[in-house]
Amino acid sequence: MTLLAVAAVSLSVATMIVTIATVKGFQNGIREKIVKVHGNFIIDHAANVEGAEPLLIAPEYLPSRSDLPQFKRMAISISKACIVKAEDDIDGAIAKGMLREDVEYSMGDFFRYQQEAKHRESLQPWVYISQTLANRLKLDTGQLFTMVFFVRDSSGQQRPRAVRVNIVGIYETGIEEIDKQLLYTDISLVQKYSEIKGAFSQIECWQANNSPLKLSEISKQLTAGVLRVSDSSQFNRLIYDWLAILNTNVWIILVLMSLVAIIAMSTILLILIVEKTSFIGISQAMGANISQIQRIFLWQSGFIVFAGLLIGDAIAISLCLLQEKTHWLSLNQEVYFVKYVMVDINVMAILIVNSSVLLASLLAAIVPVQWIKRMTPTQAIRFQ
Repeated sequence: MTLLAVAAVSLSVATMIVTIATVKGFQNGIREKIVKVHGNFIIDHAANVEGAEPLLIAPEYLPSRSDLPQFKRMAISISKACIVKAEDDIDGAIAKGMLREDVEYSMGDFFRYQQEAKHRESLQPWVYISQTLANRLKLDTGQLFTMVFFVRDSSGQQRPRAVRVNIVGIYETGIEEIDKQLLYTDISLVQKYSEIKGAFSQIECWQANNSPLKLSEISKQLTAGVLRVSDSSQFNRLIYDWLAILNTNVWIILVLMSLVAIIAMSTILLILIVEKTSFIGISQAMGANISQIQRIFLWQSGFIVFAGLLIGDAIAISLCLLQEKTHWLSLNQEVYFVKYVMVDINVMAILIVNSSVLLASLLAAIVPVQWIKRMTPTQAIRFQ
């Protein structure tokens, strides 16, 4: 029975630790990926509306690098809707114009295929497309396709303007909002077809260190009413809200596993008390008081819980380290944004789980040991 109780506690503890490690690892992995692509902070037009094409900002409102020393890198970009036309198919996309070195800085970790430098030179402008878009339009590196922008003429009519571009690389982030419709190209190309010459639509900023920055301090360096600054969680609100929902699932699992450990401890201890009824009667007959006998069973409970914690910790840490080194549990990146289960082994989380289970289990053991008070020495000795 003792082994059964130890097994119940250890499995509960292991499940709780693995759950916390995988959820936190998943959340951190997604956040790091988003920050790598978009930066820690995004500066854009103050009147932008979520879901709409970003408004253009005149070049005179561009803040200088010296005004924002807290950022180690700032990438200026301009986005404009376009139509992508391959040989046999067409599709809608968002052209994001950036300097090539900024594209390679933010997207370098996500390139799947990229032309060698000596093969990149071309009379046509360069473009990086997603693997999703490449599969949809049957495109590959080194191929040309047509991008069509709609530009307002002097009479106010929207006129199509086409340009041939050369695919110099294919990327895959696993984030549907990016892979489904975004392509990266030369900033001068998109600015050429914008209504404001030299305009930009946003600035992605990567902070110099991990120290927290206040949005209010950054806003003071920007033109009020024209520019605004958002952190990564605000700019990618839908993704961060989805990640926050996962915390609810974690709490549900933690509560359920805690109940399993508590019920198992109470039940097993009650069975042990029943099995040791004769021992309780003999101990009382030899002069032991109720509190002394109760402490014996509480120490037995402590041993069970302590052993269960050690075994559970060992199982959980081993599974997490195995996953971290081998990535043997894979995921559908189109659904989960990552290719494998990510883990984040947090020492503080392990200590909190162990302390909580230990305290809850010992408190749960107090109820069964109260049964000892109802036993008289005569009844206990004669119990079979």
